[in-house]
Amino acid sequence: MGTGEVRRLTQGATAFDREVFERARPYLRTRHNEAHTVISHGFALRLLAEETGDPDVVRPAILLHDVGWSRVPEDRQLSAFGPSPTDPELTRVHEREGAAMAAEILRTLGCPETLVGEVAEIVAGHDTRLESLGPSDALVKDADKLFRLSGEGFPIDCGRFGLDPDEHLRWLEERVDRWFFTETAKRIALEELAARRCELAAAAKASAG
Repeated sequence: MGTGEVRRLTQGATAFDREVFERARPYLRTRHNEAHTVISHGFALRLLAEETGDPDVVRPAILLHDVGWSRVPEDRQLSAFGPSPTDPELTRVHEREGAAMAAEILRTLGCPETLVGEVAEIVAGHDTRLESLGPSDALVKDADKLFRLSGEGFPIDCGRFGLDPDEHLRWLEERVDRWFFTETAKRIALEELAARRCELAAAAKASAG
């Protein structure tokens, strides 16, 4: 999907998913977050099909997890994440702000406070909390990170951080076991990495020819 295209959720999205996404969309127009959210949502649906997790929690949480980046100045965002962050405290800012924003969005949609609380708690530590709170949190964390290995996420990261694609691919391969909580996510990660490696090999062959 090109950056100028309107992002749409996959066919597996529910009417509620689409409503949550439309409420989140104004806050996702930074850091490639609209594309990131759509693709991560797709990964979340794949994980839900094979792993334990509450779809009523996972679906809104993955759609809202990064709305807090809209509260971080764009010129400071790249210092907060990536292979060598220099200001990681900003990641905590986006988590805290995002949790409050996610709760507000869900309340405007009339969601019960139990759901609001669960989603907000997941959003509040989706990047910096190294352990999962439970199955639903694990799926959100896994879906979020799988974007980095995807056909769109991988070149985005290489471009914005000036990374050598082959070196970045090896860096990602080394992190599969430590990053992902579920076996399904690990399998998908390896599939995505294999696809990226094939793409790099094809590009190298084309340039050599």
